[in-house]
Amino acid sequence: MNATAELLRAATLDLPPVSTEVATTLPVRAEVAFEVFADAGETPRWLSVVQSARVLSRTADGRPLQVSFRANFERATLGYMVTYDYRPADLTVRWSTDDGSAIRVDGEARFAPLSPRACLMTYRLALELPVSRAQIERHYDGHAASAVVGDFREHLRRYI
Repeated sequence: MNATAELLRAATLDLPPVSTEVATTLPVRAEVAFEVFADAGETPRWLSVVQSARVLSRTADGRPLQVSFRANFERATLGYMVTYDYRPADLTVRWSTDDGSAIRVDGEARFAPLSPRACLMTYRLALELPVSRAQIERHYDGHAASAVVGDFREHLRRYI
């Protein structure tokens, strides 16, 4: 672990992780929602907190495997890298930062078919960031997972 990561980890030891889960209905087939969400390089197009995403490596079938993100909070810009795990048979996407990372971002998005034109998205997010919990909650109106799902739902409504 480098010195900066050690300092960030020490500074956040007293900050509890933010962990939330939410489910919502989306106005598209589950397979479509899964594919749009799985295109992690396009995340800045729909997730307002993410300024940029750079795909560092891809899976054998071309999906983003490791992605470097830059997120903008009220008084902080954070960079972090996540590794993705795709389960197309289950319509599930999982992601996490490396164990030694000073910033922890772990999550899962599952898409369950409801009809030929709708699905249920269940989204779980755990964050440990070097910013106060109050800043995160203020930025996300108190519920990070709901804010992410809301941005994704609006993107689907506008573009699909």
